[in-house]
Amino acid sequence: MMNIQDIRGFNYQPSYAYTGADIWRRFDAAVFDRELGLGKKHFPKMNGVRLWLAWEVFAAGSDKQREQFLANVDTAFGIAAKYGMAVIPTLFNRWHAGSPEWGGVFLDNFLPGRSWANHYFDRQWRGYVTAVMERFARDPRVICWDLCNEPFSYFTKQPWSDYTDVAPHEQQWLENVYALCKQAGAQAPLSVGFWGGAKFLKPLQHLSDVLNFHRYWMGDPATKDEFRRELDECVAVREQTGKPLLSSEACWGSLDNAKRAEIIEFHLHELNQRNIGWLIYALHHSYVADLHWPEYGLVTEPGTLHCIEPDGSLRPGHDIINRYM
Repeated sequence: MMNIQDIRGFNYQPSYAYTGADIWRRFDAAVFDRELGLGKKHFPKMNGVRLWLAWEVFAAGSDKQREQFLANVDTAFGIAAKYGMAVIPTLFNRWHAGSPEWGGVFLDNFLPGRSWANHYFDRQWRGYVTAVMERFARDPRVICWDLCNEPFSYFTKQPWSDYTDVAPHEQQWLENVYALCKQAGAQAPLSVGFWGGAKFLKPLQHLSDVLNFHRYWMGDPATKDEFRRELDECVAVREQTGKPLLSSEACWGSLDNAKRAEIIEFHLHELNQRNIGWLIYALHHSYVADLHWPEYGLVTEPGTLHCIEPDGSLRPGHDIINRYM
């Protein structure tokens, strides 16, 4: 099996989708095949893809719809394998952009006794995880599970652990997800895709068999050394624990193609220098937040992070990625 540090790939949000639920309620295998195929065409050494699942589609479905959801996930895994890509499935999402909102898990879901959302979520997430694991726990196409994308996304300057009214409940929920996946026999290693670096990886390393982080360099030359130091801190956790290290999101966006290429070149160089596996966010132009040009919807601070254009061509300057694969 491929080593985690050798992963060179992308996150993938299909072009037709606005939200996570949209991906799976309107699942289009032909689009998955075409766009992952374009990824392999433009980036022949691409060997990994991070696919985002949507718990709410399963939870809200009838028995027949739940079976269809699992079948669609199976089809998506098969398309990735067809193009020689190992799969990193993401079970839950805690990143909320609002441009448009992707969906996922909200504070209401895991804060006990606060709302109907918590009352139902506590029942529903377990059934969802159990069903996914029953189907895919021993699937050789899965190289690593990402239990949750960017938990503790409180977006302030205070340490996440200072939020004592929220953080312990979120951590307990993650620990329950981790335990249930292990109990269900997950063969691929488990991880949590933390935003930031060692500030999460070090205290929460028990939640990850693979150290999984997102640390973006946003293009300011004055912050390059700070970025390097934070990568070195992540490497130090790898050395202390002996666990593989993966940046499952990399390369901040821009509406300026040349600036985006500059960001990509610096970021991937620094990751490769430290033998860190990586997945760029993201492969293809999409209606999903931060992955489209302004004429396709609201654009906010990140600009756009896509690499393949709506017509299937490679975004100018983005062939630089092949130099680092």
